[in-house]
Amino acid sequence: MPEEKSPLGKPRADPVSLASGKPHLVRLSLFGFGLSELGILGSAIVGIILFVIISTIGGIENLQDFWLLIASGFIFGVGSIFIYYINRKNGQLASLLFLTFLTVAMAFSDSPNQVADGRTLFVFAIPIAISSLLLRPVSSFIFAALSSVIITVLALNIQIVPNIVAIVGFFMLALVSWLSARSLEQALQDLRQINAELDRRVEDRTRELSESLARELVEAGKNQAILEGIADGVIVLDTKGKSIVANPALSRLLDVPSANLMNKTMEEILQAGKISSPDRQTTLTMLREPHKDKPSIRFRWGERTLLVNAAPVSTGLGDVIGTVAVFRDFTHEAEVEQMKNTFVAMVSHELRTPLNAILGFAEMIREAVYGPITARQAGVMERIENSSRRLLSLVSDLLDQAQIEAGRMKIHIAEFQVSDLMDSLRVALDKQAAEKGLTLTTKIEPGMPSVALGDFNRLQQILLNLGGNAVKFTESGGVTVRIYRVDERYWGFDVTDTGPGISAEARGYIFESFRQVEDVVIREHGGIGLGLAIVKSLVELMGGQILLASEVGKGATFTVTFPFEPSKEKTK
Repeated sequence: MPEEKSPLGKPRADPVSLASGKPHLVRLSLFGFGLSELGILGSAIVGIILFVIISTIGGIENLQDFWLLIASGFIFGVGSIFIYYINRKNGQLASLLFLTFLTVAMAFSDSPNQVADGRTLFVFAIPIAISSLLLRPVSSFIFAALSSVIITVLALNIQIVPNIVAIVGFFMLALVSWLSARSLEQALQDLRQINAELDRRVEDRTRELSESLARELVEAGKNQAILEGIADGVIVLDTKGKSIVANPALSRLLDVPSANLMNKTMEEILQAGKISSPDRQTTLTMLREPHKDKPSIRFRWGERTLLVNAAPVSTGLGDVIGTVAVFRDFTHEAEVEQMKNTFVAMVSHELRTPLNAILGFAEMIREAVYGPITARQAGVMERIENSSRRLLSLVSDLLDQAQIEAGRMKIHIAEFQVSDLMDSLRVALDKQAAEKGLTLTTKIEPGMPSVALGDFNRLQQILLNLGGNAVKFTESGGVTVRIYRVDERYWGFDVTDTGPGISAEARGYIFESFRQVEDVVIREHGGIGLGLAIVKSLVELMGGQILLASEVGKGATFTVTFPFEPSKEKTK
């Protein structure tokens, strides 16, 4: 591996590489001299000193042995330094040479007698023990065999019996070193695999995190650009009801500085504006429970009319973490709508007077008030009356719808006779049903009180509208109207016919204004699609509910229920 320099310009340490599994001598530097060299030389000197002390204690046989010991130590030190420089190029070769040199050097480090069967015998255990770590595990047996050969040759040379116990001990030590080295090698191999897997996972996770952060930054930039670019005001509230995001458009709509919109509750924001107390309370209720309220609320804010929609902000797991509200300037649309309602109401009111006059004069002419008329003239007058009544009904529907949308429709609650409600229905529909050959059945259930509370005129309008539709669209069979008591709190009536029925698709929009079932048979009867929309509005004004059950080809049933104790007066 390339030599790495320290800040002082000296070589750094070469660590043992776990990835390659090739150990080599560690190399450090200090003042230009390698610490490894100093360490090896120091070890040699210490070894020589130890040999001298041991020899002195054990007694040196002659001066030649002493100088042999000194020379062996010196050669050991110089050889170690030489091997170190080889290690800088090839660690495996240096380790092999070092251990071989060490083993051979031990044979000349003392007298043959001491080496073969004396104080120096234990030194051969050193290369046997460390060879399995520096080289391969099996090398311990090689150096055990080499050491055994050396002490055997020396023993035979001085004519003594080789130390069999030491030889067996060498091989036992080699076995233990081999087992330990194998375990260590396996552990290092597992560690290298774990490190490689960890490196791969860290690299993958780092790349994924980088890509994810890049995507988040892109999306955040897009969202910020969209939020600042849209004309509608947007505000996001956290779970505590405080604003955490507000775009510049909201500041312009509410005429409130952007700084006053952040970290504020909607109650604090609305409190500072020109908004009526009922509108403020309705808006706050919708923002607190956006999933339980109407989809949108309209209110006046100074000179502007604003439309606000709210929706919960949820996580992918469905947990609600806040609310987002969108404010739209609805001033122009509100003004156009008010102009339309005013125009329709005015025109409808102005048309009623001449229509009533036409209808009255037609009846008078048909009754020969102004003189005798022929049968043909009477038939023409009757058609004029029917057309005038139909036109008057359309004008009344337009006027009612305009009053409902303008919020001027009033409900007046008073006592009325339930039988009068049913009688008025029969008077209006008996002749029409008989002309079509239909059976008109009316019934008041025994449990229904004879007197009830409600707006009799509006109830009559509802019943006549539903009954008239049933007779108009039914070609055979009959129509059944039933008034009954639902429970202690509610009463209601059913209008059932045997007509063509209403499809599931049409049931989704049949109560909307100016909507009719798109069917040729039904469209033949005319109308502008306001009857059921007005019926639904009137029913809701009186605190009631209307339901429809139908199946194509099997007729339809409209069910209307009302409370026994409605509000005395209500305006929409």
